[in-house]
Amino acid sequence: MKSFGKRALGAILLVSTLAFAGGCSSGRNDLSLASSQMNFGVKSAKMNLWREALFRFRRASQIDPASAVAANNLAVAYEGTGAFDKARESYIEALRLDRTNVYIQKNYSRFTEFYARNKKREAKTTLAAEKQAGDSRADSTGGPAVPPPGGPVEPPLQRPENEPPQKPVSVPPNTSKPGMSR
Repeated sequence: MKSFGKRALGAILLVSTLAFAGGCSSGRNDLSLASSQMNFGVKSAKMNLWREALFRFRRASQIDPASAVAANNLAVAYEGTGAFDKARESYIEALRLDRTNVYIQKNYSRFTEFYARNKKREAKTTLAAEKQAGDSRADSTGGPAVPPPGGPVEPPLQRPENEPPQKPVSVPPNTSKPGMSR
């Protein structure tokens, strides 16, 4: 029941945000602009609505494919949803577009540290599971272990609780330099 309540509250917040965005007639909220999609995505990410943020950052990247900030934000959203391989691709694209952006460099650096640690942890877990499965599947005559059907199952890659996803970069109003949203 609690899970439903949180989802309902998230849906209400999303609908009210959409109604507000649709009700404003200023160019600032024109969702055909990459900057409006970015602002909407940043707001969604701050509310932990990562799927909505992912959608908005994808749209911003489609509208402005040369935007390194949009590619970075897309990477952060992929990371927030657990799509780590896609996050890595988006970070690399963001760096390709703008190697000098310090925020993108920091986000990518943090991501690669996290990703490497989790790959090691995943490998250890897989080896331990294979060993345990091998021990339990060995036949009574001492013969070789039978591999699990379909191969080993890898646990999903998850961010530890003490490592929240990085915050997306937002462009402050009336400036052209990207800044880090907090």
